[in-house]
Amino acid sequence: MSGIDEGKQFIALGDKLGLCVKSLDKVVLFQNENSIKTCGSLQGQVCTKACMELYHQIEECSAVSEGMKLFKATEIDGNKVDALIVNDGRQITTLLYPLGEDQDKFKKQELFFKERGLTKSELRIMQMVMQGMTNAAIAEKLFISKATLKTHLNNIYKKLPASMRPSQVRG
Repeated sequence: MSGIDEGKQFIALGDKLGLCVKSLDKVVLFQNENSIKTCGSLQGQVCTKACMELYHQIEECSAVSEGMKLFKATEIDGNKVDALIVNDGRQITTLLYPLGEDQDKFKKQELFFKERGLTKSELRIMQMVMQGMTNAAIAEKLFISKATLKTHLNNIYKKLPASMRPSQVRG
């Protein structure tokens, strides 16, 4: 099955989701309309957009580049998105989910965490986690040690459902 045929299977995933399928040499084989809106039409061209910069991070940090990686709240051409990049050994598939700066969403998140008993400090840390920040970046921003941050995170995760553990929240 060609990348184009496989790409068409994903078109029904929703109106918001962007899909781009590339060959292993990063030539764009297929883009749905949302991907074109985000990145412009690149069919038949080598992709040099921000998602390929993210993919380069996967390549340089892994002895084997096959697999998938989620990048939370990252910016691609001025658009804030969650990006899932999958290398199945035959092609590179990028799924982009646009994130609006929706104040209602932030209020819902804050309410969710408050209902579970998070303190103000824990709430601030969890918001940074949800934005995809690393532990080192959070500790630096809050002027605390990594050990102190880990203590806060352990306390936070005890208050949250299992689906909110680090592997499910961060990329």
